[in-house]
Parts: sequence; C-alpha cells; structure tokens
Amino acid sequence: MSEFKKQFAERLRELRIMAGLSQEQLAEALGLSVKTVSYWENAHNSVTFNKIPAIANALGVPVYKLFVFGDLESGNNQEIMDFLDSMNSRERRVVSKVIKSILMLK
Repeated sequence: MSEFKKQFAERLRELRIMAGLSQEQLAEALGLSVKTVSYWENAHNSVTFNKIPAIANALGVPVYKLFVFGDLESGNNQEIMDFLDSMNSRERRVVSKVIKSILMLK
C-alpha cells in the first residue's frame, strides 16, 4: 500500500468527521455503499478520479483540501492554502491532471 493512499484515506476520514458526517451519511450523499466509504478510509480501495468532486461537495470543502495532508487548520501551512486559493483556471487544470496521475498509481 502506498504512502499516498494511506494519507488520502486518513485525510478523507478526518474531513468526514470534521463535516459531522458518519460513513453512512457520506455513502448516502454519494449514492454508494457504506462498505465503499469504509474501504476508502481504510486504504483498501482507491477513490476513482470521477468521484473526487462529489466527495469534496458532500464534505463541503474545495477539491484541493482532499489532497492537503497535515494540519493546515492550525495555520502552519497557510501559505500553501493561500497559494492554492489564488490559482487561476488554467493552473487548476494542471493541478487536476497531476492529481489524476497520482490517483492512477497503485
């Protein structure tokens, strides 16, 4: 199991809890089974790229927050958050392609 996959799983769980959602509620919002969400959060299965926007929407966060690992809320990495927030649409497309490439790795 890759380190990225573990970190993404932890981040997904963290954001779900911060959103005040159970695995059941997130699964229902996404039209998926609870087992699927559990597998994602335990890094047994990878999230497919086409599910990323729906997950972010259900959690009430921008897509990039799914991929920012570490404690950003403490302000330690405010610089990174500001940078991502300042991206134009072309830069966001590039980041999207990079994320898609990362998710294709197994």
